[in-house]
This record gives sequence, C-alpha cells and structure tokens, in this order.
Amino acid sequence: MYDSHLSERTWTGFCSPSIAIHGRMERRDQMRLSVRDYRHPGETLTLIASVWLAITLLLLAEVVMLGLIIVRPFFAPLSLLLGVALFIIFHAGLALGLSRIGPHVRGLRAASRRAGPTGHPDVHEAAEKAAGRIAAPGTPPVYIVPVHELDSFTISWDRPEIFISQGLAESLGPLELRAALAHELAHLKGHHARLLTLVRLPLSAELAPGILLVPFALAWLALRWWASVAELSADRAAAIAAGGAEPVARWLSAVMSDQTGGERLTLHRYFTHAPDEPAWELAREQLHEIDARVGRRVVELARFAASRKFANCLGIIGDLRLPAIEDHPDPSAGGLMAHVTIGMLAGLWLTPITIALTVALGAPQSAAFPPVAVDYVAEEAPPVSDFDPQAAPVPAESAPTDPGSSSGPVSLSGADAIEGMLEMARIHKDRGEYALARRMLEDLLNLDPTVAEAHFLLAWTWIGLGEQANAVQEFTATANLTEPGDEMHEEAVAALKRLGGGG
Repeated sequence: MYDSHLSERTWTGFCSPSIAIHGRMERRDQMRLSVRDYRHPGETLTLIASVWLAITLLLLAEVVMLGLIIVRPFFAPLSLLLGVALFIIFHAGLALGLSRIGPHVRGLRAASRRAGPTGHPDVHEAAEKAAGRIAAPGTPPVYIVPVHELDSFTISWDRPEIFISQGLAESLGPLELRAALAHELAHLKGHHARLLTLVRLPLSAELAPGILLVPFALAWLALRWWASVAELSADRAAAIAAGGAEPVARWLSAVMSDQTGGERLTLHRYFTHAPDEPAWELAREQLHEIDARVGRRVVELARFAASRKFANCLGIIGDLRLPAIEDHPDPSAGGLMAHVTIGMLAGLWLTPITIALTVALGAPQSAAFPPVAVDYVAEEAPPVSDFDPQAAPVPAESAPTDPGSSSGPVSLSGADAIEGMLEMARIHKDRGEYALARRMLEDLLNLDPTVAEAHFLLAWTWIGLGEQANAVQEFTATANLTEPGDEMHEEAVAALKRLGGGG
C-alpha cells in the first residue's frame, strides 16, 4: 500500500516516476499509481482539439472587431464606434475577470473553515486516504464552505485548494466523501484545475457583468468538451480511491438530486450486473431522463470498473494480488477517433475563415457577437406592489482581506469571516437565489445579531421572497442599529415608509 505521509511529496515541483510494465512481476513497494493509469483515452486529444477551437474563436472575435474599426463595412462613423466599443468591452472584460479571481478566492477562503485533525476530522481523514490511494503528491488544503447546497470544486490560483460545501460533507458517508475528494485531487494531479480556474471560474462566480464575460464564454464554449472528458478521468480516480464505482455513483446521485430537486437514485441493483447486460439499458434511460451528463458519467464509470484496466490499478495500489501487471485495452477507446475528428474539423473549417478575414479585415458583426441580455435595473423608489429586490443599493465593498497562511481553522466569528459570508449572501441575492441568501444571512445573524448590513440584506431578501412583514422587521432592525444620516439608515427608513411600516 502506498504511504500517503511521505514528507518529500509536495504539490510543487513533483515529478511522478514512470512505471515500467513489461508483463513481468515487479515489487509493489516500488510502484505508484500515475495519471496515465486512469486517464480517459480521449482526454489528451480532446484537449488539443478544444484548445485549437478556443484559440480560433477568440482570434475570430478579434478579427471581427478590427474589421469594424479598419475596414468599416457599413456606415463609417457607426462602424467605427461599434468596433471600438466592442474592442474595449472584450478586452476590459478579459482583464476584469482575471483580476478578480484572486480577491474572490481570498474571500471564499476567509468565509470557510479549513479541515484538519481537530476541525472536520472526517473530511481531513478522507482527503488523506484519497491522496494516498491515487498517489497524489501530498494533500492540499481542504476548506469547508458554510452552505447547504451539495457541491465541491478545486481552485488552482496562487496555490492548489479544494473547497467542499458543509452540506455535502454532512450528507455523504466515508466512502462517498473519499470519492468526492479523490475526484478533486485527480483534477489537481492531472493539471485540469488551472485551466478550469482561468476559464470557468469567472463565468460561474460572475466576476464581471454579463456582457464583459464574452471572452470567457467563447473559450468555455470550446473547452467544455474537453472538460467533460476530464471529469471522466477524475471519476476513474475516485473509483480507484473508493475501491469501486458504486460510491462514486452515490456521490454523483446526491449532487444531481440536490441540483434537480428530485430523489436520490438507488443504483445498487445496476452495479450487480455487467455494463453490457440489459439492466444497464434501463439505467441509461432512467439517468438520461433526470440528467444526461451525469447518466453518461455513471455508465462510463461502470464500464471502466468492469475492465481489466481497473483491476490493474487496484493491483498497483495493493488491493489485489495479481500474478502479473500487464497493459490492457481501455474500455472507452472504441469509437473515440470519430468524436475527435469531428472536434478537429470544427476548428479546421474556422481556421481558414479566420485567416481570410484577417487578410481582408472585414466581417459582419453578427458572426461573432450574438445579442446579450441586459440586466433589468428597477426605477428609483418603486411602489410597494412593484418592489424589486434587485433595486436594493449594494453597500461599498471593502478591500479583500488576506487570511494569511491559513495554517489552522478559520473562525466564523471573525471580521474576515463575516465579510465573506456577507459577500456570498450578496451574490446569492443578486442571482435571485433568495432561499440560499436567507439561510446564509440567518446563520450570520445567529453568530452576531448586531451586524446591520446583514439585517439590511435580509430585508431585501424577504422582499424577493414576497414576505413583506418579515422585511419590515429587518428594515426596523437596520434603522435601530444605524445612526441617522447614515446611508443605510436612510434607505431603511425610506423602505419602511414605502412599505407602510414606519413613520
């Protein structure tokens, strides 16, 4: 069994030793699981095709903007103005999205607790076991985010980190929790996390206004195909860490049911059959009706777990005593080239178009810029019947606080943690996720009921939920906790007057 506590294993500067497999018996204490042992056969090819397509799309957008500025294919002043505006929006959004990743990560880190031997020991132990079984170069920091939704993700910015929601940590058993953490560790070990952080995080966290995220949306449009294959590779590592595919499927089912609002699926009866038996046809239909992407992942995972390649991986980590370690065909290799060829051709036909437009410096604007929806802004002082929670004034954000080395658990009663929880509540409210914002703010007020801004945001959240009586109570609390003349005090008093709850 691989020892997960070797001091020389760190996440920086490591190099996995190669495993010589020539059909002969080797000493298992000299073997370690490498990424290529469980990597999906289509990951490298889809990465090349997706990056090619992403670069082509971004260059095509640049050519369209420069064509509007230089060639001016229609009414010259309007063409020039449109080209300059699009050029500024495109590059400002790119710069703004990248510049906000660091502060967002620091705020998320400040609002979370780090798992360790004394704080969330079950999560810490699961991470250590997962890192040992997939031969990860050490265990990165694992943070518990105080939210009820079921989610986990990796971020690789200034350092690699894993974030897991408190709801997920509390709802999973030991094997399912180990599978979830091994999945995220595989993203770090396979070098997926940095690219996903650069492209996907600005979109998922909405680090800039919608129209400014166009360059990230174009890149993600091309890279999401590779990302889906990278998820399959990480699922395989999770199955190896958990000793089978069923704990991984239970974890995926829990996340899927939380996102769709349905019941968790019972998949045990399917895993008692081989993936080519008729029972799995029923599983495919059942999973496809609920979530096609998760259904594909579960079926692919079942095929891998029934293969000789999976047995070899268990033999490498010492779960099985095999007479010889040999290479075996990957069960997902069949029919792969057809999909890769389609992806390569998608970039191939766009490349000459980009070259031709670069030479001609002219192209219609509709080729690369679909209409973008503009967020609605409510009018000032609307009547009570049209009260819009999106019209709530957002207090000025304070500069993000560096939490330091995060060597121990972060206290949720500190100023950094309160600011982090307020920031997450604002994000939920702005997205219209009022139930999540309400839970976050109520948790915060249970810790410190004197935070006026929390009462203020909760009041607008109650407006969004249609509970005006509760909103009046929170606006009243805000007015009592702030001084006359303060902007928040005046806004609360004005809201009370409009709601008929104050003089």
